[in-house]
Amino acid sequence: MLLALLLAVFALCLYGVRIRFSGFHDDFLAKYRTDAIKGVFILLIVLSHSLGYIRESGYTFSAFGDSCFETFFNMISQLVVVMFLFYSGFGVAESFKKKGTSYVQAFPKRRLLTTLLNFDVAVIAFIILSMSLGLSVSLKDGLLSLLAWESVGNSNWYIFVILSCYLFSYVVMRLPLQRQEYRLSLLFVLCVMTIVVLSKCKEFWWYDTILSYPLGFLFSTYKENFVALFKKYYWAGGGLLLSLFIVFYFCPNGSLHLPFNVVSMLFALLCVLLTMKVRISCPALQWCGSHLFPIYIYMRVPMMLIEHRHPNLISTQPVIFILISLLVTLAIAGLYKFWQIKQF
Repeated sequence: MLLALLLAVFALCLYGVRIRFSGFHDDFLAKYRTDAIKGVFILLIVLSHSLGYIRESGYTFSAFGDSCFETFFNMISQLVVVMFLFYSGFGVAESFKKKGTSYVQAFPKRRLLTTLLNFDVAVIAFIILSMSLGLSVSLKDGLLSLLAWESVGNSNWYIFVILSCYLFSYVVMRLPLQRQEYRLSLLFVLCVMTIVVLSKCKEFWWYDTILSYPLGFLFSTYKENFVALFKKYYWAGGGLLLSLFIVFYFCPNGSLHLPFNVVSMLFALLCVLLTMKVRISCPALQWCGSHLFPIYIYMRVPMMLIEHRHPNLISTQPVIFILISLLVTLAIAGLYKFWQIKQF
């Protein structure tokens, strides 16, 4: 039953959970805490991507648990990537505050180029895999895939978006702006411009969560103010954010999907509020969160292999398909350090 896999993820969240009914967890933005949250969502993404293959196989979601599984991912949609964008923006801004000029000078190599090169290694692996499966890859698609604009079977849109956000961050950190408000305003403007451009040539999921990144940058810039405000008005603020989330969630999105970007930002703030009270500290989730990049980039390798070599397995045993894909992906993530480009 597919629902059992979803319940297993939530069971991991309960392992070692600590809830503060009075007071708050002050380490809710520490890396080991955010890794655990990212671990939850990367596992949900593996399940979500697997769902796409299961649908294409012609599997009938007739059982109650299967229908619940499909409905859950239909409802959560792109929200599974929101915290990656939020924590990325937050992390960049935190490093900028602590390291200043030295961080900005090293940023193009350590963030932009390193991420792109590691992604390109994965793209080359997918090109080789596609050719071995008898799939044709045009020169144009292959070259554009290296820039994350097209795909050769791999996941690419998120990498394009995060690289764009990194580039925008570098621009706003590099410019001699006297006030943080100017820096933040420019970052938001650049992200909105990206939404407009992508809405003309790409599917909606390329741009409907982008504003979560500058929100993370904003949260870091005024972290003390946000934390003090959240602690003072925790329940009233949470109720207001939740109400706004529900309202915007059911708003018509239109061509730019701006309401869903608002939903994404509200979702990020709700998650931050939740982690102030609930500490998820499962070691397995922390490991997945710390290996986010290889899990996200390479998860489609076993899925593609099974789809082309054993397609009947997907339509007849979807749970086995997901488990094999997940285990192989985790194994690849564990071995990733042997070919990861860390610095140059």
